[in-house]
Amino acid sequence: MNLRLIYLYRNLSRNPLRTVLTCMAVALPIVIYVLSMSVVDGLQLFLENSVKQLRLAITQKTSIVNPLPAGHRAKIEALDPSRKHIVAVCGLRYIGGQRPGEPVPLSTLAVDHDTFVAAFPENNLTPQEIEEWNKHRQAIMVGQGTAADMGWKVGDRITIFPSVPPYVNIEFRVVSTLPDATDIVTNWCRRDYLEEILKKEYPEAASAGGSGEGPFSQVTFFFVKCASKADLDLYRRKIDEAFRGSRDETKTQDEKTFMNEFIKQQFDLEKNLTLLSGITVLVAVLAAANTMSMNFRDRINEVATLKSLGFGGGFAFTLIQTESLLLCAIGGLVGSLGPFIAFSYTPLKNWTIPFIQTLQIMPSTCAKAMAIALCIGVVAALWPGWLAFRMKVVSSLRDLG
Repeated sequence: MNLRLIYLYRNLSRNPLRTVLTCMAVALPIVIYVLSMSVVDGLQLFLENSVKQLRLAITQKTSIVNPLPAGHRAKIEALDPSRKHIVAVCGLRYIGGQRPGEPVPLSTLAVDHDTFVAAFPENNLTPQEIEEWNKHRQAIMVGQGTAADMGWKVGDRITIFPSVPPYVNIEFRVVSTLPDATDIVTNWCRRDYLEEILKKEYPEAASAGGSGEGPFSQVTFFFVKCASKADLDLYRRKIDEAFRGSRDETKTQDEKTFMNEFIKQQFDLEKNLTLLSGITVLVAVLAAANTMSMNFRDRINEVATLKSLGFGGGFAFTLIQTESLLLCAIGGLVGSLGPFIAFSYTPLKNWTIPFIQTLQIMPSTCAKAMAIALCIGVVAALWPGWLAFRMKVVSSLRDLG
């Protein structure tokens, strides 16, 4: 057997605990890197898919938390009376919510039911689902991921406690679990039904024409479905011009830009996760470098003996580099294949994440992680390998005694 392989095997098996811990010290940062980069890739895919929808997002100019009057919809539609360029204008009102007594948050939006189907064709609704949606004012469509987590099915009566006014339990009837939709998390209910609840909870404001506490006929934002990319660019400007100087000026963006800004304002995941993955890789370098330095100090006499027998500095440098590469390769393999298997072949594959929906670990991400693990191995062994390469035979033999 090759002398290098024998010596490598002896070194790695000499202290099994140190070997295992070193591999794990590399594997854990690689796991964090793979998961972080998969989330970043998922966000990018989500944003790229938003481009295909040819939708504009309209918010209040000063802040997304400020609502817009629902009456803006008619004014936007009036910009294209022929309906050749603006396919649909849909008002959305965020209610969030959770099941009563449970802390798990839900992503629920109240929408204009008459334009929802045309504005969000990616939900791929059947004629029967559309009929049920239009017929029942308590109708709610729940994302298939949310439905699976909550145990909801078509025909169920469910109750949601909103995250915003009105702070009362609202009962819905599930008319679809959106089996063919791209968004498996969001729930959609009818805004006219929400308006009824608001008027019931705030009768004084309702009798005063919607003024005061508990405002009515307001939306968080509008989504405008356009017929073409040219229409998208044209009406992005025309809509803001139509409301310029009014009490409720608008800010109109394409859906990708809107979602990207929203994600950054709420989480800034891409920046934070990239920073996190960089820090964990640095930790892995330090851990591996510390281990290789300890291994070299423990075997100074052996390296000195090898050099005294005629083995050159290159031989000693290669031994240390090979050992470091093997340790980090094992750690990288565990750290990259672990998440890939877990999120592809275990119940974790159904784990839902906002925006990304389900986390997909791409083989390309695993390949990058392996390359990083090998780089860690090279960098970690540079200093001890250099010391072994420069070790003087005479001084080394003197130290053997």
